[in-house]
Amino acid sequence: MKIILNLLFVLVLMFTFSCKSETESSTQVDRNEPINIEFIKQGELSLINNDSIIKKLDIELAKTDNKRAIGLMNRNSLEENQGMLFVFQEDNMSGFYMKDTRISLDIIYLGEDSTVISISKNRQPFDLNSEGAPSPYRYVLEVNGGMSDAWGIKEGVTKINWTENL
Repeated sequence: MKIILNLLFVLVLMFTFSCKSETESSTQVDRNEPINIEFIKQGELSLINNDSIIKKLDIELAKTDNKRAIGLMNRNSLEENQGMLFVFQEDNMSGFYMKDTRISLDIIYLGEDSTVISISKNRQPFDLNSEGAPSPYRYVLEVNGGMSDAWGIKEGVTKINWTENL
């Protein structure tokens, strides 16, 4: 009798965990399912080469750990004149990856003086490889893939100037 009760207990456990796995998998993001996350303009940013503005962008700001962790994940699109500026309180060396990011991005790393340190170009959607900058950065700007070349953004030359909506 004890053996039968033990077998029933094991079967109940197996059933419970198999149901949990099915439930968890049904809540995962379907890469093909459209998700509508609205862009919320929180500021404006100018890209500057040698005192000349080369591009003006509307930006969302990622200033908290939670907002920085989510970034542009699950966005279906980003307009050409939009981007996300990640703001850190101190220099950082962490890499960025494209988990749950549906659009190709250029990831632009900037130093404390707002000058471009490096650019990770045309990062592919859903890529889990982490890439960072060769030296500490204070800001990161994410824009559509290919835009850094199209706008003429250059390492060691291009700077940003940004304002936050109040």
